[in-house]
Amino acid sequence: MKKKWLALVLAAAMLTTMLTGCTDTTEGEDTGSAATEESSGGTAAEDAEGGEEESADAGDAVSLDLYLNFTWFPTDSWTGIIPEELTKNGGVKFDVTRTADSSQLGLMIASGDLPDVIFTDSEMDRLCDSNLCYSYDELIEQYGIDWQPSEDRIAIAKSHNANADDDHFYTIIQNYNSAEDWANANENVVGGPPCAYYRKDIWEALGSPAMDTKEDVLNVLKMVKEKYPDMIPLCGGNPTWRFKVMSLWFGVSNEYVMENDRVIYKDTAANFHEYLKYINQLYREGLFPEENLAITNEDDAKQQAIGGQCFMYEWNGRPTQMAQIQTDLEKNVEGGEWAPLVYVKENEPEVSVNSGWAGVFISRNCKDPEAAIKMIAYMNSEEGQHLALWGREGIDWTMGDDGMPVFSEEWKETVKDSEKMTSTFNNNYFMCTTELTEQYTYYAGVEQEILDAFGKNRPEKQIHPEISIASPVSSSDEGVIRAKIDEAREAELAKIYTAKSDEEFEAAYTDYMALLDKIGVQQLNDYMTEKVVEVKEAFGF
Repeated sequence: MKKKWLALVLAAAMLTTMLTGCTDTTEGEDTGSAATEESSGGTAAEDAEGGEEESADAGDAVSLDLYLNFTWFPTDSWTGIIPEELTKNGGVKFDVTRTADSSQLGLMIASGDLPDVIFTDSEMDRLCDSNLCYSYDELIEQYGIDWQPSEDRIAIAKSHNANADDDHFYTIIQNYNSAEDWANANENVVGGPPCAYYRKDIWEALGSPAMDTKEDVLNVLKMVKEKYPDMIPLCGGNPTWRFKVMSLWFGVSNEYVMENDRVIYKDTAANFHEYLKYINQLYREGLFPEENLAITNEDDAKQQAIGGQCFMYEWNGRPTQMAQIQTDLEKNVEGGEWAPLVYVKENEPEVSVNSGWAGVFISRNCKDPEAAIKMIAYMNSEEGQHLALWGREGIDWTMGDDGMPVFSEEWKETVKDSEKMTSTFNNNYFMCTTELTEQYTYYAGVEQEILDAFGKNRPEKQIHPEISIASPVSSSDEGVIRAKIDEAREAELAKIYTAKSDEEFEAAYTDYMALLDKIGVQQLNDYMTEKVVEVKEAFGF
């Protein structure tokens, strides 16, 4: 079976190459890994280098295919100390394939040639189908698995079912925590907002000007352009995070926003117009090059940051990721230093709509569904989550009094180098972890000065998971509208971003709003407003 679906993947990749040229669309979102000492006395790196010969436990494990439906996923190998430990405890060794482009999973679904296990954030409603995938609840009952997901997580999983009458659940969505969980979380954990990393060394050379407001940031970028004419003030090239931190400032970072007792698509919100004006001003001041908008590969944009070509770079707001780009910058720029800018003083309220964003599915083609559900149950357990992200308890980490892990010195040193982390520990398999478990990975043991920098000007956080739960499935009328908007959106926004005058800006904006109306955005807004009310009542939010 693997040969059949792998052949389909290769065929799709060849077709994509023929249609689009040889553009590399891989987006690198490094999540970090780990390293520390083994009880034998050797370092984790030494153990990893000597670990090619499989242990008896690994030899006895069931081998299953794992398809990662993310071009940017940091690894495509089930190697390293953490995967080996997961195999030993969970009984499965994964043969990993990372997708080459976003269309491949859809082709595999259409053909029925699915791999054993799929980790994806798209096509989930199509995979929530008993003809294609096993339901978790049936496998749990059939094989007597000691795992009972919480009611809210089961309900979230069922919300992805294309058939509303289907009472089974086919996945558990990872990266979710309830509002109660967040209320009891360590106060230093910001979450995972977009962040504008800026060159602190250059900022200090400019006299450390204020960067507390949106206007302050604009002025500093203009100073960079004047004093360092060969430097890009703002890298707008990261396709995943492009202008995301600015959208956070204006309160339009989520796909849907609350406005006047309605839940609407963000591009139709009043603040979105103001956000676009700000981006257009950045462009007209020459603070980011138009060529940045054509970048489709996150690594290409990242090279501008670590190569010393830009002053400000947008990425995920995580201390460990700042440490990684700092390590890479130091290889190229002596004395270069990054610092984080997440919020500004006039920041709109921060609204988290997260109800998880990806899930693991067991296809009907799976060679051993019992082994698959046992492995997934283990990786969803507290022990499994901690192992997947933090390494081995007692060796790589111990639990601190504040409820956050205390990592070994070797781990803390190695986390600064993403390649070494992946080759040694490989803590990239966050398939079954909660949001807080993941965030503690990035914030534990970080110096208070850095934590304060990430949280500076932080507004009160509002949590509304009902908004993402209400999002329409792709096969519904509203889901089709949403897909059509996605198809048109980037090209239309590029016209607005790069307008040469106020008149051209308003004309491009008006044209985009007319296009959204033609596609059916008001129907989508009506649906979301009504559906959110239903979800709040059903979940008790």
